[in-house]
Amino acid sequence: MNAYSALADYYEIFSDKDCDYESWSQYLYRLLKSHGCVKGADVACGTGKMTRLLASYGFNVLGIDKSKEMLTQATAKGHAMYVCQDMTELALPRKVDFITCVNDGVNYLSDKQTEVFFQRVYDNLKEGGVFAFDISTPYKLREKVGNNVFYIDNDDVTCLWCNNVTESKVTMDLTFFKRCGELYSRSDEQHIQYIHDVMGLVDKLTKQGFKCTVSDAYSDNELSNDSLRATIVAIKQEV
Repeated sequence: MNAYSALADYYEIFSDKDCDYESWSQYLYRLLKSHGCVKGADVACGTGKMTRLLASYGFNVLGIDKSKEMLTQATAKGHAMYVCQDMTELALPRKVDFITCVNDGVNYLSDKQTEVFFQRVYDNLKEGGVFAFDISTPYKLREKVGNNVFYIDNDDVTCLWCNNVTESKVTMDLTFFKRCGELYSRSDEQHIQYIHDVMGLVDKLTKQGFKCTVSDAYSDNELSNDSLRATIVAIKQEV
């Protein structure tokens, strides 16, 4: 199955275990307000958790994702508008003040695809606009995710998560066992996350016309060798 076909039903349950969306949204709120942002897009929005949080802070935000299953969940939760679109083909009706991409969206892009995506972000932002996103660091993907097996178990579903790491990517095979009365139904899907050098991404953004800062996981702390998540804030420079 395609990535997020089966996971969509349980994404927010599983992601809540290690993703502090509330804290991340407060960081983004302060950042976007400081730059006078009003309208924007949340790209690779998934089930729309960050989209909803940003909308609750008063931002006019459009959620964008290529997974119809994830957007079905997002739409059911309301509070924002959503569009089904591949992030590498990002095309907004008009230029916006900000674009966010939270929780590994850029890790799902190959090295060449990041260049395409950054170009699309640049083209869809106003001058002075804010592009804020994160990636799982090489340290996390190689050392913590690595060639490991994890499982998550709750009353309704059990997930078995098997990883295979190579030089440039991690292939993640997920198997779900969903309780159906006395029986279980099984579904499988595969995710591929690419390992990106943080400063390599910054270099691409700088060449594109952005001025960048890097921090540890939506905080004011500096990135360290054992940081699990890097946050990159890129400001589109005036021509």
